[in-house]
Amino acid sequence: MSVTSPVRLSAEQEERAQGLHSESIVFICHDHKILFDDIGAMVAGGVTAKQVHISLDGQPFADRRTFFSSASPSVITAELARWQEQADPELKAMLEEVGTRQVDGFLRRALVALDYIYWNVDSSGGDVVIALEPEDIVDAKNASKSALVLGSEGARLLEGRLEVLRVLTRWGLRHLELSWAWETPVGAPQSDTSGNGLGPYGRELVRELNRLGVMVDLAHLAYQSMYDALDVSSAPVLISHTGARALHEKHVVLLPDEVITAVASGGGIIAMALLSHLAKPGFGQATLDQVLAHFDYVAELAGTDCIAIGPDYFPVDPRMWENWGQSGPYGWGEGVEDISKMLNLTRGLVSHGYSDDDVKKILGGNLLRFFGDVRAHADVEGRAYPTIPGGLGVLTEGTTPL
Repeated sequence: MSVTSPVRLSAEQEERAQGLHSESIVFICHDHKILFDDIGAMVAGGVTAKQVHISLDGQPFADRRTFFSSASPSVITAELARWQEQADPELKAMLEEVGTRQVDGFLRRALVALDYIYWNVDSSGGDVVIALEPEDIVDAKNASKSALVLGSEGARLLEGRLEVLRVLTRWGLRHLELSWAWETPVGAPQSDTSGNGLGPYGRELVRELNRLGVMVDLAHLAYQSMYDALDVSSAPVLISHTGARALHEKHVVLLPDEVITAVASGGGIIAMALLSHLAKPGFGQATLDQVLAHFDYVAELAGTDCIAIGPDYFPVDPRMWENWGQSGPYGWGEGVEDISKMLNLTRGLVSHGYSDDDVKKILGGNLLRFFGDVRAHADVEGRAYPTIPGGLGVLTEGTTPL
């Protein structure tokens, strides 16, 4: 591998890093890049498997009107207040207008993306597979193939129906982040400071995800929602792109010590984001050492068995930063700007003194074990179909007979 390194290693350390990276099953979570060309970058980075999103609970990669049209009313209210100071009557009128809309279509959009991913698989000549079980990832590593684990950043694609979840699981869904940064019926999001947690639908959703053997991801939830999910879940849980809030107090995506230890003590996973604005306060690119400081902090606090990698790679679309009113893009840490440079993370772990066993666990062993633990909780044979008051036609709104 010839990736330029931001880390100074001795010749012995470099040989060790390259050997560990080659031997390990590198399995990362939380990736938005689904295009065919992205698989090539994945291969170049020595990555066997990644969890990739077919949906997101908003439309940040679209124009501003579309983006805010996909927001919840509470988000529109907050944005109106935030932009009020800008004295932009056109923007204010647009926000007021889109705030009256009821947005659907998330399932349709997810199915379009899912179709494209399956086209990737069909067009790969057998080099790309959908991983339904942990064993599929092991087999992919042994056969030098690339494995994709299907997931979603948020549950709006379910349109409030567990029946939709069950169908998507049959089609390969193995990960679900309960909610994105916006308020949904699942429960309180990261921006909520009221102390609210999961709602009844969110609790029911967690139980069904456990039964189906789908990874429950708590990223972007309010801390109380996280605690509620931990109480409800019979399986370990994942937080797919985060870090230690002790190192960056102002960022609500990051976790306080109490949440880190609660997730780890139940066999769960804390996946470290590689984004610069999560690694450190302020603008500008984070150094690799600043990114790795979050790995070090969690390892010291809760051990290495809970640590994985959740880079949050996504296409850099200028509209996204405009939508958020940011000057971005923030980008990713030095040397880990995209998946093709994943060897540099291994180099960094070696330079920070992690053992061979710990490096292998962090690169993918922990996430693979977690995937297996979640699948072991599945009980897909034990469900009786629930009674439907009024008949099936009520649920399908008249598209099937009563």
